[in-house]
Amino acid sequence: MINLLSSNQYKFLKKNILKKDVRFFDIKVETQTFPDGEHYWRIEKPEYIRGKPAVYICGTVDDAAIFDAYNMCCNLVREGCSELHLVIPYFGYSTMERAVKQGEAVTAKNVAGLLSSIPTSPQGNHVYMIDLHSQGTQYYFEKSIHPIHLTCWNVIKKMIADCGDDVVLGSADMGRAKWIEKMANELGISSAYIMKKRISGSKTEIVALNAEVKDKNVVIFDDMIRSGSSIIKAAEAYKSVGAKNIYVVCVHGVFVDGAIERFKKSGLIQNVSCVNTHVKATLINDPFVKVYDSSQVIIDGLDLF
Repeated sequence: MINLLSSNQYKFLKKNILKKDVRFFDIKVETQTFPDGEHYWRIEKPEYIRGKPAVYICGTVDDAAIFDAYNMCCNLVREGCSELHLVIPYFGYSTMERAVKQGEAVTAKNVAGLLSSIPTSPQGNHVYMIDLHSQGTQYYFEKSIHPIHLTCWNVIKKMIADCGDDVVLGSADMGRAKWIEKMANELGISSAYIMKKRISGSKTEIVALNAEVKDKNVVIFDDMIRSGSSIIKAAEAYKSVGAKNIYVVCVHGVFVDGAIERFKKSGLIQNVSCVNTHVKATLINDPFVKVYDSSQVIIDGLDLF
């Protein structure tokens, strides 16, 4: 028996895993927030924890979620789990994996350091991350914790296939060009690239386009979408050279600042597909957005036996 727990934000993933795999046993967590803002956690059946593997699902989507992950994992080890498996579907602060300006905090490294300080269970601690924005982040973990990088590649292939036939896989910028080319080669389809110049912190300009997309469907892929402004500029560029329909596919749908409405109002994009690694994606109730499940990726990736 493998005990399965989750933060409140990720109960939907726990539910999906429980439906698919009978090895997992549902352990609930009682949480409260006191009037002064302090938080309370309690494992409802602590006697079930001792001597058995524990899997805790908690994306580090914000500061509160990071604190949740640390406290609950410390609690699971204290209650005697045989091995600890922390699943982080979306690793927050992934864009701050290095300092660009003097005095900047390398937050991704600091978060990894905090989680590395969780007491070690008898058979070790594992942390699983899905499609990191920067794969180097996994090497920030220290001590005895074992980082494992999972990918939604099979889900990504399904999302792209669902966009129809005669598609070209496009990048939103040159930073992902090699990645897009590799993916396109594996899928046996063509690829397209865009070069952007950053004008300011929030504005970019397309300065070059290398693509053969006339009368074809373009699938713009990115690992993560926040505001969506770069995606819209890329869609404009592909449309300007004759693309027929444009679809957007990503893993992590963060979707801040009205991104979905911005996509719809642009009139350029048929629909958006993402994976349910970030909680924001699961809160959208709009046929324009297709959300795919990542629970099988987690089940297959867990190093339990």
